[in-house]
Amino acid sequence: MTSMPSAGDASPAAETKKPWGRWIALGCGALVVLVGLFVVLLVFVVKKVTAGPEEVVQQFLAAAADGNYAAAHEFFSAPLKEAQPLAEFTAAAEANPTLFKVTDTTFNERSIDLAGAKLAGTVTLAAGTEVPASFDLVKEKGAWKLIGYHLGMPD
Repeated sequence: MTSMPSAGDASPAAETKKPWGRWIALGCGALVVLVGLFVVLLVFVVKKVTAGPEEVVQQFLAAAADGNYAAAHEFFSAPLKEAQPLAEFTAAAEANPTLFKVTDTTFNERSIDLAGAKLAGTVTLAAGTEVPASFDLVKEKGAWKLIGYHLGMPD
């Protein structure tokens, strides 16, 4: 006759069993937290290194919105000044005055490398309309300058 073990009897195998599920859950949770921190750090670094180009774009847009086209044109790089001289830029801006009346910018694409920087997203016009916008910049004599821009039309 065999006897059944009572509830109080514990087998040695049951005592040494590790809670692997708990460790796996903790490891996955830690991994998610680390990935989240990495993404936040990456976004912060990208915003920080593109702050200079963004400031130039903001100053360009503010000068153009004020109708100070000569000041806005000074943010152009030498090649862009050749491609779009002040008179041509002024004529284009005066022909589309609402396009340069920007009240807000949102750049959801940012990149920077040795060749320059690119900011792309949308701008909000004074009328409340959002239009696509992109700005390409280069370093010229130690300062960020526009090499190309698009307002109200996709690249």
